Parts: sequence; structure tokens; C-alpha cells
Amino acid sequence: MKLGYIITNPAEFAIHQRRGKIKNKGRGISFFVLPVIDRYYLIPSTTHTITFVADQITAENQGVEINGFAIWKIADPERVSLNFDFSDAGVAVGRISESLKEVVESAIRHQVAKMTIEDVLRKRGSIILLLKQELAYIAEQWGLTIETIEIKTVRIMSGQLFSNMQAKFRDSVRLESETSAAETENEIARRRYSQREELALAEQEFQRRDLQRKGEIETLNAQREAGLRALKMDEEKRLKVREFAARAELLVIEQTNKEKALRLEQAFLEVEQQVQARRFAVEAEQRVHKVKLGTLDDDLARRRTETANMESTTLALVKSLPIAAASLKVNELNLGDSTLRGLMAGISGLFTPKQA
Repeated sequence: MKLGYIITNPAEFAIHQRRGKIKNKGRGISFFVLPVIDRYYLIPSTTHTITFVADQITAENQGVEINGFAIWKIADPERVSLNFDFSDAGVAVGRISESLKEVVESAIRHQVAKMTIEDVLRKRGSIILLLKQELAYIAEQWGLTIETIEIKTVRIMSGQLFSNMQAKFRDSVRLESETSAAETENEIARRRYSQREELALAEQEFQRRDLQRKGEIETLNAQREAGLRALKMDEEKRLKVREFAARAELLVIEQTNKEKALRLEQAFLEVEQQVQARRFAVEAEQRVHKVKLGTLDDDLARRRTETANMESTTLALVKSLPIAAASLKVNELNLGDSTLRGLMAGISGLFTPKQA
């Protein structure tokens, strides 16, 4: 045992005694330990697990083996310290686990002895509940609490018995399976028959609707053909009316054209007569113009002759002027007046031929 200042961790419950009386207690506390007069215990407050295997015969004298585990922890450290020596906590916990294991196995044997194999196999929850009830008193006296008890497996020790039990179940399952298969086949056959009936009814309904649809189509075709014939007749009537109107219009046009042709012919004759008359008038006018032109030609010829005669006399006079001027010797004349002399010189120059 350590002396001096002691510090405990939160997972430990400490009991500190001095001269046989409790001075300090609690989880995760610290205190000072004196020699000779002080003593302390460290009690773990964590949970612990034990496993158990219990074999027992049932009410039917058939052996079964039960495997499981239990979880426990210390609930009242002071009471636990009175029932177990915690000078060495590990040894104390081991002794508690071993004691609980023996108690649990004993309680299981006690419970299984009063049950049938079927109850043992099926009613694990009932076994666990009864175990907890039997262990509750002992755990309370020791200062413990049982967190849970679980059964992992239940094994029938007689292999033949287990096989026979399975055979019963197998036969039951087989019977149920074959019965279910037969019922399934019957249901399948019934559904197939029902589907065939539904298909037959659907086929009949389809044929009926198909005939009805064909009848409706034939009626519509007949109505359409009747309508087409009526339209064709109406169109033929309209064409005949148009043809008759066109012929009548053509006759009117032909009659009108004939009348126009006659009027045009009459107008052409009138124009031709007018042209002929105009031609006669023009020819008469041309003859008159020819006569007038002949008279004018004669008059013109006479006038040309007279003009030619006049030109010959003048030319002779002009031609004789230089000679006359030369003979007069204008340049040599003393007219006394310079103006007069200049005039006469100019006149003489006009009629005197120039030398090259």
C-alpha cells in the first residue's frame, strides 16, 4: 500500500479509512495516507463481462447446452468492500466474476430443468428475464448490479434428437412447400384459364368492333360516293350551263362581229369612194398646177431672156468704161478741185484692170 498523497482516477471508487473509520470516499478524489493508522481501497467502477456455459436436461430428460454472457458492475462500493477483499482489486474482481458465473449457471440449470426443449429454443427472452429476477437479490446483497444477460446459443446435445426435430420441421416445410406449389399451380392454371376467357372475350369484342368499324367505313364510303356523284352531277350541270352560256355568248359575238364586219365593209367602201374622189380631185388639181407651172415656166424663160439682154448691155458699157476713162485721161485732167480729182481717180481705178 502506498503512503503519502494519493490521487484516484474517475474510473475508481476510493474508500479511505483512519483507525478503522471511513474518512474519505468517492470517485476520482485525492487524500493523504498516513502509515499504520490509515488504510484505503480502490474499487473499479467500470463494467465487467463474464461468459458462461451451462448444460442441463430439460423436463423431457433431453440434454441442452446454453452459452451466453453477462455484464455487471459495482453499484455500492461500501457493501462490496464488506463482502470482498479489495486489497488487490484485480483479484477481488476475478472472485466476483467467478462467483457470478457459478450463480448464473446454477440459475440457468434451475430454469431449464422446468422447461421443454421447444421452450428452451424459442423462449430465450423468458429465460433471461427469469435469470435477472433470480440474480437481483444476490446482486443487491453483494452491492452489484446486473446490466444485462444474453444467451448466444442453445445446442441440443443429442445429435439424433436434433436431427429428428429438424426432420419434423423439414417435413412440415416440405408439406407446406408442396402444398404451396400445388396451390400455386392451381392458381396459375386458374389465372391462365381466366386470361384465356378474357382473351376470348377481348377477341369477340375486337371482332364485333371490327365489324362495326367496317360497317361504319362502308357507310361512310357510300355516303362519300353519293356525295361525289351529287357533286359530279352538279358540276356537269354547271358545265352544261356554262357551255350553253358560252355558245350563246359566242353566237352573240359572231352576230356582233358580222354586223361589225358589214359596218366595216361599208365604211371601207365609203373610204374607198372618198379616196377615189380625192384622187380625182388631186389629179384635177395636178392638171391645173401643170398648166400653171407651164405658164410660170414660160414667164420665167421670158424674164431670163430679158435679164440676159440687160446684162449684155451693161457689160458692154462696163467694158467700155476703162477705155473711155483712158481716153479722157482723168489723171491728167485739172479739175481745180482736189476733191473732184480724187473722186474721178477712184472711179478710174474701179474700171481700170489691174496688172498682174
